[in-house]
Amino acid sequence: MTTTNNPTTATNRYRTWNDALAARFFDEEMAGRNVHLYVNQGLITEIGQGLPEAGDFRSTVAGYPQATTFNGERVCGRALREFRRWKTVRSGFPPYIAYLCLFVLASGTDGDFAPNAYYPRLWTLMGYDGRTGSVPQFDHMRDLWDDLEDWAVFDKQGELGIFRSRSIGGFIHVGYPLSQSLLVEQERKGLPQIFYDAGLEPAGDYPADELARTLRRPLARQTLRARTVRLVENQQYADLYSALLEAVAEELSAWDGTVPASALPHSGLQDTPALAGLRICINLDRVSGTVNASIRCKLNREFPDDGLSIDGELDAGESGNGWSLPITKRSTGEVLDASRIDWNNGVTMRENVLGLQLKLPGRDVRVFTSGIPEGISGFVETLMMPREQPFYLAYSEAVWPRLEQWATMECRGFQEIPVTHGLPQRWRIASVESAMSDVAVRGEFTSLSFTSGTRLKLVGGIRSRAGNNFFHFAPPAVSLSGGTPNTEVYWGDRALSRSEDGRTFVLAGDLPTESRISLEARDGGTVDRLSLFLTGDFSVAQIEPGLLLGPTGTSTSIDADEPSIAGAHISGTGNGTFTTAAEMFEDFAYEMGAVQGFLVGQRPGQIATWPREAFPTEWIPSWAIKKQGRKLAAVFTGELLGTTQPENPLFTPTRKEVQDWKKLIWHQRKRITPPRDRRQRAFWLLLQESARNV
Repeated sequence: MTTTNNPTTATNRYRTWNDALAARFFDEEMAGRNVHLYVNQGLITEIGQGLPEAGDFRSTVAGYPQATTFNGERVCGRALREFRRWKTVRSGFPPYIAYLCLFVLASGTDGDFAPNAYYPRLWTLMGYDGRTGSVPQFDHMRDLWDDLEDWAVFDKQGELGIFRSRSIGGFIHVGYPLSQSLLVEQERKGLPQIFYDAGLEPAGDYPADELARTLRRPLARQTLRARTVRLVENQQYADLYSALLEAVAEELSAWDGTVPASALPHSGLQDTPALAGLRICINLDRVSGTVNASIRCKLNREFPDDGLSIDGELDAGESGNGWSLPITKRSTGEVLDASRIDWNNGVTMRENVLGLQLKLPGRDVRVFTSGIPEGISGFVETLMMPREQPFYLAYSEAVWPRLEQWATMECRGFQEIPVTHGLPQRWRIASVESAMSDVAVRGEFTSLSFTSGTRLKLVGGIRSRAGNNFFHFAPPAVSLSGGTPNTEVYWGDRALSRSEDGRTFVLAGDLPTESRISLEARDGGTVDRLSLFLTGDFSVAQIEPGLLLGPTGTSTSIDADEPSIAGAHISGTGNGTFTTAAEMFEDFAYEMGAVQGFLVGQRPGQIATWPREAFPTEWIPSWAIKKQGRKLAAVFTGELLGTTQPENPLFTPTRKEVQDWKKLIWHQRKRITPPRDRRQRAFWLLLQESARNV
């Protein structure tokens, strides 16, 4: 007779809960989107109504495998056992998700607890009222959180959602479930409207004080839970307060500037356009005393193929890493002079292709740091002051009396630079070796605040798929915001090399592929963590061409014995002879589907429209770009990776040919379907990356 103590029945009940919870958070609709395991009693009740055979969640999970008795002292041990079994199978949903949901549910357990007391809540949830102290083996639960990220980002390639294993607030082990639960689902949904209302730049790095001020605005008070509002206003529990601001900063880093129309219908803000930021960039010639100031757009979304169209008169092409090139006048191509814009009051522009509102906030003080980490020459305006690092400080003459004491007493190496041209009227600029304190100015000038936290992010590189997945031959760099000069970034026990700008670290050496690479920012202890995965299975070797032609120019089988050619690759042992390259490709229009296509080489300017233009004789095509419905498709015509293709050393492309080559490969990249073969696709992405920088 089956009883409630039957282990098989208990196992089935646990599996039912586990899979139901996993399916709630991870599904195809979440592809490429961030997943948070936010669990409250309402969600458990809702899911449980559809699982009458699974029993009570708390009893089933906390008591598993004996479903009628609690055994909280061993719950983490059982979670580890499920995890170890899973490591050898990795089929279906990870079997430990229900345990992680139990840990998240504990953070919201009601009772006579201090707001920052986690373990008493977890003990109570597991049936041990009044017990305190850590739960045995809870420190090993980090392995489960990390493995869930491995599964979501690497195993499933982000197709069911992207999960990030992260501990916040300096709590170490408790910080993992807190990172999922500090903001409830409705609060996360409301944050885009709050960000928009405050005019925050999508993915902007703001100091903690600025984020806190944003959460104290009237709209935020209407949106956030009362307990969240109290925490922000009272700041009674410093650790939770810091953790909350970290969670908000993480949401801002993922925000693309869009506000759902249904997010806050009571706010009175309807049909809001998506928001994007504008930043001032400068190049300073100290000898001549001149500044060249331009404006760039900073997006956290895909650029349109043909760049941005602004106010009907201005244009901005794509530079990379979310940045535009300097905004230019459409009529003349001249770079827009940013010194003619009101820096004190800011400016708002309208972008017509994506329907964006581009906003440069008004400020009386602006901070500029090296643009090297962003791939930009010169200096870029930053949203917060770097700690103990050099920067330029531009300020309105009117605010100098409020800056003078701080600048002369709290800044090392403050030196005003005489400038005769390039700044707005009644503005000055100075160089600063480092700022030692922000206490006297941060309350009045938001950009003169240090960040209280440290954040790592990945910049550059070539992604192999969604999430933090990159090809091993093109890894990203690691950018550090916040921190101190003593903050270092480590992979295991190895410190990463710091670049010249002091804020970027280089990933190099014998990095593993097909497994997690955990990075840590350390400053006396771990202050932030970030993971990435490098895709291997790509060697510098011959790969199969997508279009193989025989001596007559018609398509032939890869396995055919007759001679064949694809780009620089010649194969076959038969007696056939090749005609000229142009004759060999006479049938190319047929291979392209009798429609116009393009032949493309590896070097800038190597492009020909087929069949309108003659077959190139000075270079060898490596790619054919053919129409495929409304899109284009890249077909690899054969090249030996890692070699230099034979070409005429005297070939010199025209400026228009170089522009056409870049426009097709980079600006039209979203219309071009890459090859399905992984190695061919990697080769195509390398070509795109080289075209971006032309």
